[in-house]
Amino acid sequence: MKRKLIALILASMFCVTACSGNSASEDAKAGTSTTEEVDQMASEIKEKVGDSVSLPSESVTKAVSGTWRDQGNNDLYVLSENGTGTKNGEALTFECGFDDDNNITIRFVTGEAEGEKLYAVSTDDTGYGINFTSLDGGGETIALLPEGLKFLDLTDERVAGILGEWKDDGGNTYRFKDDHSMVISGSKTETEGVFNVVENEEGTLLLKMKVPGGSLEFTYELDEENAGMDLQAPGDDTVHHWIRQ
Repeated sequence: MKRKLIALILASMFCVTACSGNSASEDAKAGTSTTEEVDQMASEIKEKVGDSVSLPSESVTKAVSGTWRDQGNNDLYVLSENGTGTKNGEALTFECGFDDDNNITIRFVTGEAEGEKLYAVSTDDTGYGINFTSLDGGGETIALLPEGLKFLDLTDERVAGILGEWKDDGGNTYRFKDDHSMVISGSKTETEGVFNVVENEEGTLLLKMKVPGGSLEFTYELDEENAGMDLQAPGDDTVHHWIRQ
C-alpha cells in the first residue's frame, strides 16, 4: 500500500509542476529548473517514507542511461546516470525535467553550435527504444535503440515457435500473432499489446511484451516440440512455464 501511495503522490507532483505556468525554458532563464522543484518535493517525501522511492529525475535519468544508436543518422550516444555522456565521442551533459504540456523532458548541453537543446522523452513501439522529440522547433526526432541489439524476424526458426496461444500456471493466456501483435487474457480482462524478440551482444534471446502502461521482458527456452516454454526475467530466479494451447 505504501508504494501505491508514493506513486500517487509522485503522479500528483508531476501534474502540479507541469501545470505551474512556466515553461522549461522560462524556468532555466530564471535560474531554476522544473527538475529541481520536483526533486525538492520528492526529497521531502523521501525523508518521511524512506529510500524506497527514487527522485523523479533520477528515474528518468536511469531510464535513458546506456549506449544508444540513433536510427536516423547513426550517431552514437553514451549516457550515464550522473547526467554526463558523449555524442560520437564529444562530451555532453543532460538534465531531465517536465514542462507545462506534461512532457517528460531532457535538456542536452553540448559543445556544438546549437549549444543547448530541449526534447520530449517517450518510448517507442518496440519497448526497447526511446525517442527524443524536439521542443525547440524544427520537429527533429532522435530515435534511439540500444547499441548491439539485433531485432529478429518472426520467421527465424529460433523465434517462430513462439507464435500461437499459450497458457501460464495462473490460467492467463497469451496469443502471439505474426504481425507482432499480442493479446493477454485473464479471467476478467483482455489486454492488447505488441511483442518483439531480440538478440543482445552476448547472444541471449529476449522476448519483450509491451502493453499500455509497461512492458515485460524474459529470456525463453522452447522444448523440442514447441509445446512448452520456460521464461525467466533477467536477474530473477523464478522460472515461468507456459503450455501451448
